[in-house]
Amino acid sequence: MSDEFIKVATKEIREEILGIGDILKSCHEDENISKNSENLQKHTHKIKGLAPMMGKSSMGILAAVLDDILKQIMVGKRPSGIFDLMMVSYEKMVQNMKDNLDLGPQIEKVKNFYGGM
Repeated sequence: MSDEFIKVATKEIREEILGIGDILKSCHEDENISKNSENLQKHTHKIKGLAPMMGKSSMGILAAVLDDILKQIMVGKRPSGIFDLMMVSYEKMVQNMKDNLDLGPQIEKVKNFYGGM
């Protein structure tokens, strides 16, 4: 990938993560995540596609599993604990963009959550 592409993709991913953060600021519980699941899913979907192209495959995996969870919520599932899971995942994505935080442990938590839905 060209340096220009990586620069643009990085900017876009940061904007998508900020978008998730903006939505989460108005959420306080699981039900708020359910009500905002479609908007959140639009952001995770974009991250899922862009992150691997710029060398952030673990962020792509995390976003992909969150995307699957949000799609399940959009069709009526109401998993307990989704608010906390989204908040921590958001914080980990922000940190990963700053200092390449290892997302492996969070990916496992999110996969386990999804498996238990």
